[in-house]
Amino acid sequence: MAIVLVVAVVLGLLVLVGLVALFRWTVGADERRAKVLARGEAGTARILGWEQTGASHGRHDILRFTLAIRLQSDGAEFQATADRLVRPMEAPLFQAGMQRPVRVLRDGERVQVELE
Repeated sequence: MAIVLVVAVVLGLLVLVGLVALFRWTVGADERRAKVLARGEAGTARILGWEQTGASHGRHDILRFTLAIRLQSDGAEFQATADRLVRPMEAPLFQAGMQRPVRVLRDGERVQVELE
């Protein structure tokens, strides 16, 4: 009887950890994006390239873009990456060499970038 109880507790903990991880990955990502878009500094990014992350939302792929970013405030260019869900009809707007508006939020050494 004690073994069954231990197994049930372990399984319950695994399910709980899985749910917390899923919640953080989905809702947490939306909150981080909203924070960067609301508080981030405006800039322009030139798309250097992209790759598939292997993740998707529905039938839409999430792509990782390599960007050359120039902020409006200082004009210095730096490179960063940003993940974004791209729907098939939006694909022509995200080709290498194109420029897109971005928001950049600096948090100490960490830089968060969101394509608008």
